[in-house]
Amino acid sequence: MSPRTVPLATLLSVVPYFHTRGPVRVADAARDLGMAEKQLRDALWQLWSCGLPGYGPGDLIDLAFSSEDLDDAEMVEVTFTAGIDRPVRLTAAEAVTLETGLAVFLGQPEVIDQTALRDLLTTLRAATGSDARVTADDARRESADSDADVVRTAVHDGRALRFVYHSASSDTSTTRVVDPARLSVADGHSYVHGVDRSSGQWRTFRTDRMSGVEEVGPRRALGPEPQDDGEGDVRLEAARVPAAAAWFLDEFRFHTVVRRPDGDLDVEIAYHDRAWLLRFLLGHADVVRPADPGFAAEVARRAAEGLAVYETGDDPGDQRVNSR
Repeated sequence: MSPRTVPLATLLSVVPYFHTRGPVRVADAARDLGMAEKQLRDALWQLWSCGLPGYGPGDLIDLAFSSEDLDDAEMVEVTFTAGIDRPVRLTAAEAVTLETGLAVFLGQPEVIDQTALRDLLTTLRAATGSDARVTADDARRESADSDADVVRTAVHDGRALRFVYHSASSDTSTTRVVDPARLSVADGHSYVHGVDRSSGQWRTFRTDRMSGVEEVGPRRALGPEPQDDGEGDVRLEAARVPAAAAWFLDEFRFHTVVRRPDGDLDVEIAYHDRAWLLRFLLGHADVVRPADPGFAAEVARRAAEGLAVYETGDDPGDQRVNSR
C-alpha cells in the first residue's frame, strides 16, 4: 500500500467531527468537512496508526467501519479519540506564548519560510491584540527575506547572481558574480555553493552575509563540483579555555574539546586565515588563550601595541596584522 500523508490540520479536524456524531456515512462526512472522499479515507487510515505513547491497544486512535476494508466502508465511527475530542483552539495565554516563540525565527530565512511565519504572526497578534506595526527591524528583515527569495529562485531556475558579500575572515565587503549550483543548510545557516566568476573557482557563500542580491542572466556551465571532506585548507591552532570560561563553548564551536583533570579545556580552533585567528584571540583573550608560548606572546604584543595607540594617539597604519 502506498503511503497516505495528510496535513496535520486536516487530521486534527477529522477526529472531533466523528467523535460528536457517532457512526457517519463517509460520503456525508467528506461533504461536511469539505474534503474529497478519497482524502478523508486517507486521513482515517493515517489516524488509525496515531495515538498516545505506548502505541498499543488502548493507546492508538481506534475506528469501527462497516466492511472488512476501510477503503470500501460506507459507515465509519471513531471509537477511541486518544484525547483529540474537540477542535484545536488556543487560549490567549497559549497564543501569546506561541507568538513569542515563533518571533525568535524572524530574520532567519535559512531556518523557516519567512512569508508563512509573518502570516502566522499577524494572525496571532490579531487574536491577542499585540502591536503589529512594522518597525525598522521588520524592514531590514523584509530586505533579507527578499534577498533569500532571489537566491532560492535563481538556484532553482539556473540563473547567475550578483551580490555584495561580507567576509568575516577578512572583514571586507566585495561585489561577487556567481553561478550558483545548490543550497545547503548547516549549523542553522544556509549556504550557496557555486562558481565565482572572478576566480573561476568553486566557492561557498553564507546567505545572511549576502546583500543587494540580483539575477544577472543565465547560469554558465559549472563543471563537476570538487569533492571536499570538510577540512580542505583548514588549519588548527591549539588553545586553552579556563574552567571558569567553559560557557564560551556555547558561543563558539571549536574543532575539538578535551577536558583536563583541573577542569580547564584543551581546544583546537579551526581557521583558514591567520589574520582572522589573531583578531579572534585578541577579541576573546579573557576566555581563550593559545597554547603555543610564541603565539601567545605575539597576541600579548599586539594587544600592548593596540593599547599604546590609544594612549599616545600614534597612527596605527603601520601596525598591521602579519598574516604570514
